[in-house]
Amino acid sequence: MRSALFDSHPSYTILSAPRQVAAAIKREILEGALKPGDRLPSEEQLAALFGVSRPTVRAALQELSSAGTVVARRGRGGGYRVGALSPDTITPTFTELIALSLVVESLTPAQFLEVRRELELLSADAAARRRTEEQLERLERMDREIAAVVSDIGPQDPRASFELDLEFHRVLAEAADNPLLVSLEDAMIVVLHHLFGSGESIPPSRALGDIRSVIDAVRRRDAAAAREAMARHLAHSAEHLRLRVPYEGSRART
Repeated sequence: MRSALFDSHPSYTILSAPRQVAAAIKREILEGALKPGDRLPSEEQLAALFGVSRPTVRAALQELSSAGTVVARRGRGGGYRVGALSPDTITPTFTELIALSLVVESLTPAQFLEVRRELELLSADAAARRRTEEQLERLERMDREIAAVVSDIGPQDPRASFELDLEFHRVLAEAADNPLLVSLEDAMIVVLHHLFGSGESIPPSRALGDIRSVIDAVRRRDAAAAREAMARHLAHSAEHLRLRVPYEGSRART
């Protein structure tokens, strides 16, 4: 029996042939059969292996190449090789997964912010312990910008304040000296744009609340204070969406 959902749409292709081939190659990489630097079989060999045409294989390889999963080399000994995989390669897929989950409501904003909170607390903690002087200088410059906004000296543009907030989180993740945190931060920034749009509805004082306290704790290399200040800062986002996301400081005192 067909669902009414499918009656109003053309027939669906669950996974195209090129994507099936691409998925099979990725599976070989994930299972360790193919490692970074390994050369893939030729297009002709892959076509025979999967029982598809060479154009299908070529389309699959182009998709993998665009994602950085494989790299193409020209000349003698050329062809496709498994790329030097890094956390950056997960960002687009991770972002799409979260955004789609929010749209179809298999993931709620509160659940997303709960996970984001733990990652940001980790980022603040690690940044306080690992930041370099150069990274601290970047945070200090942001501190001065934020000081001007919250003291009403600088421009009170909610959209600019929202972007400044997101930039702060990106810089802090870099200071944490963990490439996976940076990649996850990039993905979360895209999702936050999905949740808050341009940020024009968020007052600058709320968008930037307690960031200066985080920076001060990172400056003093006080990891516990950095986590505490970050928890307060993140509570502002939850309050704006009228969500109940626990504040670590209040929980710790109960």
